[in-house]
Amino acid sequence: MVDLPWTEKYRPKRLDEIRGQNKAISEIRQWMREVRAGKVNKALLLVGPPGSGKTSAAYAIAHELGYDPVEVNASDLRDRNHLRYIVESAKAVSLLTMSRRLIILDEIDALPSEGGALVSLVKELITKEGVPVVMTANDPYERHLYEIRSLSKVVRFYRLRWTTVLSVLKEICRKEGIRIPDTVLRQIAINSQGDLRAAINDLESLVKGSLDLAEVIGKRFGKRDVEADVFKVLTAIFYGENCYSAYLTSLNTDVDPDMLFRWIEENLPYVYFGRSLSRAYDYLSYADIVRSRIIRTNNWKLLVYYTQLMTFGVCASKEAKPRGVKMRFPEIIKKMAATKDLRARTKEFLARLARELHIPTKVVRIEVVPILIADSKSEGRIIRKLERELGLGEEEIREILEDLEEHYKLEVGS
Repeated sequence: MVDLPWTEKYRPKRLDEIRGQNKAISEIRQWMREVRAGKVNKALLLVGPPGSGKTSAAYAIAHELGYDPVEVNASDLRDRNHLRYIVESAKAVSLLTMSRRLIILDEIDALPSEGGALVSLVKELITKEGVPVVMTANDPYERHLYEIRSLSKVVRFYRLRWTTVLSVLKEICRKEGIRIPDTVLRQIAINSQGDLRAAINDLESLVKGSLDLAEVIGKRFGKRDVEADVFKVLTAIFYGENCYSAYLTSLNTDVDPDMLFRWIEENLPYVYFGRSLSRAYDYLSYADIVRSRIIRTNNWKLLVYYTQLMTFGVCASKEAKPRGVKMRFPEIIKKMAATKDLRARTKEFLARLARELHIPTKVVRIEVVPILIADSKSEGRIIRKLERELGLGEEEIREILEDLEEHYKLEVGS
């Protein structure tokens, strides 16, 4: 039997099981009545701090309506073909459950670059009769959500009181058949700052670590951030003795899994050595393979294995006490940040060329760019013509072509 993380194992199945959000639940039920009556003409946008119950509410809504929840992730929003498929198949019943579908867009405020796709998707879905859309966001006032708010019924979730969090922790302990001193549970609840998900992860990390240390840990629990930062995750992975705890800590961070991978990759050779380093790189390479499979198949259920391999796997690889070093910011991220403006100009340059020539950008990159690079190294006649046609300076065009040449060399393997 799969050992589910407690945040999933004890996720509320019905709206009445969600604690401390009575006003929000009442507003949601009003929206659900409109859905049942076929009168809903707006999406539902659940906003509030992390761990307040937004995502649980989204899935509980699907359960109570008898709909099949379909979560649309960032990858879907970047794939136009898949996005079109979601819109066109939204009204179809699930082949497995024969139920209607409810679309869930989770943490949409974290997807600024997909803002346009979000608006387009929501507009098309809410115009389809019988296709409810539920979205969640921590900060509904992100600039790219302006139009989304006008298309939605906004329901606010509030940070939970520590007493509410404490009651949930006690209930979990009862169901798990474990005994934790009340002083420890109280400290976890207070330190969670209203983030129930983080509190449950802290409790599970403690229980699966050492119950004998519960009293001591309860007294020494430092005030935790609502979102564990990347340095805490790296410390848990590289220096922690409880590797499952390191994995749980990674679930609390606001850092994207791919960004976390880069942090681990950058610092690993400075912390580990010998066989520990070799084994850790093996796990990191397995994680990279799983990531490639996720991108290739769009199967995001594999994300849990990607995360476990880079956290639990790397943590479990150490055979000796790791070196104490200052964590380094990933060089690749620094380079990307330094070239952000150039990459944006390069992308715009290719798009404008594609429009002028009435051909796809891919064709411009593969067939036209090599000709332009060659011209830039000879008489530059084409570049001077482009300068007039596109209104760009010759030096700017040459800089962009130099950037493209470097990428072109990598792509053709020269």
